[in-house]
Amino acid sequence: MESDPPIGVTLQDVAARAGVSTMTVSRVVNQAKRVAPATRERVERAIHDLGFVPNALARGLLQGRTHTIALLLTDISNPFFTQIARGVEDVAQRNGYTVIFANSDESPQKEAQYVQTLLSHQIDGLIIAPAGNASRPLLDLLIRRKKPFVLIDRVIDGIAVDAVVGDNIGGARILTEHLIALGHRRIALVHASSEISTARERQRGYLEALWFHGIEVDQDLIMEGDFKRASGAEAARQLLRLPQARRPTAIFADNNFHAIGVIESLREAKQHVPQDIAVVCFDDIELASALQPFLTVVAQPARTFGTIAMQFLLDRLTGTEAVAARRVVLPPELIIRESCGAQLKAQKR
Repeated sequence: MESDPPIGVTLQDVAARAGVSTMTVSRVVNQAKRVAPATRERVERAIHDLGFVPNALARGLLQGRTHTIALLLTDISNPFFTQIARGVEDVAQRNGYTVIFANSDESPQKEAQYVQTLLSHQIDGLIIAPAGNASRPLLDLLIRRKKPFVLIDRVIDGIAVDAVVGDNIGGARILTEHLIALGHRRIALVHASSEISTARERQRGYLEALWFHGIEVDQDLIMEGDFKRASGAEAARQLLRLPQARRPTAIFADNNFHAIGVIESLREAKQHVPQDIAVVCFDDIELASALQPFLTVVAQPARTFGTIAMQFLLDRLTGTEAVAARRVVLPPELIIRESCGAQLKAQKR
């Protein structure tokens, strides 16, 4: 029976066994050409006999490349970001890269801590969904250090790098106009901080749809918070506190966590969706829609976000990129289900 290789075998152990310098062992490990065939054979025999496993990070540092990239997202528990992660990992693995996942929790401070740690581990590049405008100094730092990175889902004004985003303005306009076509005029918007590009753009699409159809904007129907479920729930509670005549007949939640929170509060208040209040949201909730085709959404091809972003990063790492920064804007898709009330309206005809 063969014994397991010794634990903790070092470069120095291999060098001593082969009767060469550690530099010669490094050259053999990294397949350098400046090694005599007989010496190479002796070192390779020592590596085999000792069961030496080269340190990937050390080898990468010698080559100037670790084949490790980082994906820094704001909330990995969000199904949209989970699918992005799958897309990134699929392309990275096919190309021999390992992905380190990090979660900023929408915090610029936590985001900065992660980036500093990741840089110390000599990652080759990053894909980042920035926490918001406060991320600007961090991204400027990456540019100064010439560390390749790609923005995903969100962008920061003045940062000219590759980016993969959705058509947030167009998608929000589509959802709002769908509600208007169903007869709604008092449409509430539950959105995240205007410090975040996606929130700003979705609000703009909502407002453009109202203005185009001559519907007066009621600021009491626009609720701003964070991207969390609790924020959506609280927004719905505030909307229900309005006098009956001023309450919304429909609510547009600008992400799937908001939509879940909104629906929870409506159910607590014995409000039925869509009979009492219609609800639509940006981004699909894959599991919920599979179990019960309920929520009307504008869906984005989340995994495609990840695959394109990783390919952009690979282009930068291999030097095959275009000179100018590239931006891909992926189109949204309106998926009509029960929550908007379209089916109820059709039944009444």
